[in-house]
Formats: sequence, C-alpha cells, structure tokens
Amino acid sequence: METNSIKKRYENFLLKPVMDGIAIKEGKGIKLIDSSGKEYFDFTSGFGVSLLGYNNEYTDYVNEAIQSQMRRIKHVPHYLYYSEPAIALAEKLAEISPGALKKTFFCNSGSEAVEGAIRTVRKYKNRFELLGLQQGFMGHTMGAVSLTGRSKDKRKIGPLLPGVYHIPAPYCFRCSLGHTYPGCNVACADYVEDFLKFGTSGEVAGLVIEPIMGHAGVVVPPDGYFSRMGAICRRHGIAVVADETLTGFGKTGKMFAVEHWGLEPEIITLGKAIGGEFPLGAFVVSDNVASVFEFEDASSALGGNPISCTASLATIELIEKEALCEKAARVGDYLIKELRNLEDIFEVVGEVRGKGLFIGIEIVERDNVKPAHQMSQQIKHMMIERGYLLTVYGESTLRLTPPLIIEQDHIDRFIEIFSSVLKNVTDVDSS
Repeated sequence: METNSIKKRYENFLLKPVMDGIAIKEGKGIKLIDSSGKEYFDFTSGFGVSLLGYNNEYTDYVNEAIQSQMRRIKHVPHYLYYSEPAIALAEKLAEISPGALKKTFFCNSGSEAVEGAIRTVRKYKNRFELLGLQQGFMGHTMGAVSLTGRSKDKRKIGPLLPGVYHIPAPYCFRCSLGHTYPGCNVACADYVEDFLKFGTSGEVAGLVIEPIMGHAGVVVPPDGYFSRMGAICRRHGIAVVADETLTGFGKTGKMFAVEHWGLEPEIITLGKAIGGEFPLGAFVVSDNVASVFEFEDASSALGGNPISCTASLATIELIEKEALCEKAARVGDYLIKELRNLEDIFEVVGEVRGKGLFIGIEIVERDNVKPAHQMSQQIKHMMIERGYLLTVYGESTLRLTPPLIIEQDHIDRFIEIFSSVLKNVTDVDSS
C-alpha cells in the first residue's frame, strides 16, 4: 500500500482529511505497522477503541469468539427477534455497571447513545432543559453537539437543541472563574445553584457530563466536585447522565470512571471500546428511568448485532479475567509519576493529569501557562517520527490512551524518548 497513492485516493473520495498521514497496514501487540514496515508504539489505542492491542493472545481469543458467531448468524434485528448475544451482553452490563443501572438500549456509537439518552432523560423527568459542561464533548450528531461546550463544533449548523445550557468545567489548571483549588471550595459546583435559579426555568431534566473530559485535554475533576454536584442534582430533581464513551472499560483503572468518586448516575452512555473493535454503542438506565421508555422511543437496525455483542462480551471477559483494570491503575500510576517528574525539569510541561491509562500532558509557553498549541503539535510529530503515536486535545494537551496490555518497560522507553524530544524543543538538559 503506497502512502502517496492512498493519500490521493482519500483526498478524492473521503470528506474528512487524515491528521497524521500514516498508512497503517497491520498491528502487533501495542504496535502499529505502516505500509513501509515502520513500527509505532500506539499510545492512542485507536481513539481508545483497541483496548487489547493488536494480533496477540487476547485479540486471538476475541477473534475466535467472533468467528464462531459468524458461522451461525451475523445479523439479527434484536428489537424484532430475540438474540442471545444481545441479552447476554445486556445482562453483563447490568452486572458491571455502577449503582442501580440495569436496562440497556443498543445502538451503533457513542453519539447515537447520547441522542437516545437525551430523549430518554427528558421524557423521564417530563422536562426539556439540560446542562452540559463548557469544553465538554458529546459527539457530532445534533443533540450531542448541542451539549458539546465548544464553539468550533457548532458553527454554521444551527439552530441547535433549545434548552441546553453550559456551566463552568471543573478545570482547575485553567479555572474559568479565576479561582484556585482547594481554596475555592469547588466554586464551579456552587456556581450551579445560582445558574439554576437565574439561568434556567429551574426545571432541568439532566446534567450530561463526562466523568473525565477527554476532548478538553483529560480534565479530571477535583476531589469533592462530584459529591457536591450529586447533592445539587438530587436537591433539584435533576438526573445525572454520565458519558463513559471514552472512559469506560478499564482505561481509568476502574471499569467505569464514575466509580472513582462513587457517583451513581441514572443513565450512562457507552461507545468506542464497548464493541471490542466493532461498531457498538449503548445507554444503560435504572429501572425508574426504564419505566417511561416505550417501544417507539428509539430504534437501531444494526444496534446490538450479534458480532459486536460477541466481541464486547469476550473483551469484558478478558478485562475481568486478566485483571486489566487493576493493571491499568498500577501501570498508569507509574506512568503519571514518571511524567510528573518531568514537570520539575521542563517548564513547558504545565500539568500532568489523569487516572489509570487515561492521561493528559498540558504543554504551555515557557514564561507563563498559556497554551502552547504549536509546540504541542511539534512534540506530537517528533514523537511520531521516533515511532510513538499520540494525539493533541484541548488547546495544547498531549493525550495518552495506550492499550491496557502495556508493560512497564514500554513506559520506561516512552519516557526516555519523550524526555529527549522535550529537551530538543526546549534546549533543557534533563540529565
């Protein structure tokens, strides 16, 4: 596969351009291999989809399960007929989901799951207003983008959903309220009380929130934020909808990120990794929420198809059997500790934050904490040249989401290369 040739074909026939211009041919372990045979350590896991890496004993197990299912049947419209893989996965999700979450609707993606959750929470509360977070990201479908708190995603496509409001994000490194944690006493949560009183009708259906904000640059809420927000929501009869599309299935060191704070949402939305590298989305609700759901409220011709459900079940089985959540927590803590050591050496490393193997490294200008967008892109491309794939989110945050099978020696080598790149761009001696 010649890179220039495929690049031209992409330009001629696909709408969205490719960011990094690498023609991937195959994968092995935690590596991807391009058309020239060059190998890259994948610290993106394909937007967090490929939790188990590539072509190894884990993925072989998933592939065998898929092949067995494919020999029986590949598609069952499971809202028309009964399907064993769909109900088996729904039962498993009820078992592993936090709190009272029990009943699942299957669709094809995280964005589609958010759309279903919007409709469901509005009907459940018989209210139409919703709260999202500034800088939050929910997807590109119209309901999801209405909840997204970034102007660049909304230009020239309105009107968007009415009754959607955005509150300050718990982004302590760049507090939009000008406070400093912990002295602020979590002012961004307290702000919501006044906003409900003065900025809404006072009858909000749901707070739709990412437990850790991925597109904003892996923004981890401070301790106390979710306990405060949960209390506010209970006081005002607001349902909590947690978008676990990016954070679910072990990346943060827990099966779901809300478990870090004991948050028990009425709905969670799922996507990306849920399908074991096959298209799948879902939203899971409590019995109380399920009581208002009717047959016509949502539909998905391919949602919950037997192949994706089988891949999902096999993936979850391996996560549990191989204790990959615990491994992500252990190895992730090591990676975060090593990265935070670099904060003291390189002033452009503004903040390292994350949970488990979901990590952000915010790059800032040398003499202040303004986002250094150009430098973050430069670092990313220098890492790609050296055989490491990572992405940039927020304004200047390098995001790491390596597969759950990563080992400590992979991290040691990454830190060595990353340090050399930082030294190169900053002329700082890290020895």
